[in-house]
Amino acid sequence: MSTPENQRMMRVVRITLFLLFVCALVCLPFIIWGEEFVLPLLKAREHQAGWLVVVSVVLLAADSVAPVPATLVIMYLAAKAGVVAGILGGTLGMTAGVVAAAWFGRVAVGRLAPRFFPDQELERLRVSLQRQLALTLACLRSVPVLAETSVIVAAAAGIPLRRIVVATLLPNFAVCTIYSLAADDSFLTASLAFLGTLAASFVLWRWLRVRSTPGS
Repeated sequence: MSTPENQRMMRVVRITLFLLFVCALVCLPFIIWGEEFVLPLLKAREHQAGWLVVVSVVLLAADSVAPVPATLVIMYLAAKAGVVAGILGGTLGMTAGVVAAAWFGRVAVGRLAPRFFPDQELERLRVSLQRQLALTLACLRSVPVLAETSVIVAAAAGIPLRRIVVATLLPNFAVCTIYSLAADDSFLTASLAFLGTLAASFVLWRWLRVRSTPGS
């Protein structure tokens, strides 16, 4: 007999499987091709600031469907073309990447979503995502794989592209600013910047959770 508890458990299982499926799609290009091709592409234009910005934007735009380490691209761009280029080029590229990820989510993954969820559950997932869209997307912008996965899932569930772009624009700018200011070709600095963005995302997530809790 199907009980409410069993139904909730099945929903959790379906959502978990769906998220793992999307994560696997995002990780697959890294497994197949690796990311070694990115640095040579950047180095080939390191003395041509304009072209370096263009190459970086294109790489970041393809981040959701290609094995592109966004952190490396942003820091390299800022180190060679300047902090302003890193911030603006990085933000433009990451935003283009959000658009590409949303398109992929809507066109490809969105067609597969009904295989994981009945229509009623898919609508429930859409409503839940819409309610916490800024919280979810903003706090995952600095987390590898999950940044792309969250956008793809939101688009696949039917969230409008405009809302996704608006929710991620400021976080993209913040992430690019942190990495651009930390661009000194130092592994330690890159690691500290990465940990800093994760910490900032966690603090933002906790703060928004407290604000959204009834009676807080």
